[in-house]
Formats: sequence, C-alpha cells, structure tokens
Amino acid sequence: MKKTKKFDYMWFSVDGANEELVFDAKKYTKEQALEIAKNEFPLGNGEEFEVVERYVRYYPSTPSWCGCDSGSCYTYCPKDSRGSFKVLVITSDEKA
Repeated sequence: MKKTKKFDYMWFSVDGANEELVFDAKKYTKEQALEIAKNEFPLGNGEEFEVVERYVRYYPSTPSWCGCDSGSCYTYCPKDSRGSFKVLVITSDEKA
C-alpha cells in the first residue's frame, strides 16, 4: 500500500523566522498559492511576492544539518532525492 503524503502547505523557517510559505505543487496552482499568501504574510502595503519552484521531502528523523528541533521534518532537498516532491515557495521583498 502506497503511503499518502500529508503535506499541504506550511511555513518554513529561515534563520529562526517564518519567512517562506511552501505549497505542494500538485495541490495548489501558483494563483491559489499567491491568494493564500496575501492573507498569511503579516506584511504592510505594497509587498511583492516571488514564487519559485523547489523540491521538499519528509525526513522521519531530522538530519543534523537541518537546524530543526523536532524529531521529524519537511525540508528542501535535491530534485532527485528519494521521496522528493515539487513545491511552490512564496517569499516577499519585505520581512515581517
């Protein structure tokens, strides 16, 4: 039986702050992700969003290089990494 991926969208931390909103590219279009980002980012007026494609995978045991304190995590990985899947990453020109 194939495992079902539970990833929908979530904040990814960069330097300890929630700075990137990451969406499963099979579940969301770029337009849908941008609409959600407008409500999720705690930013002022005039922000510009950037959408890039990257790859993520789930690690049942957090790798030491990840910098995450939990026992497991989703994090960026190479496209050809085992279990990787495409995501849409939304960042902004302003930081909260």
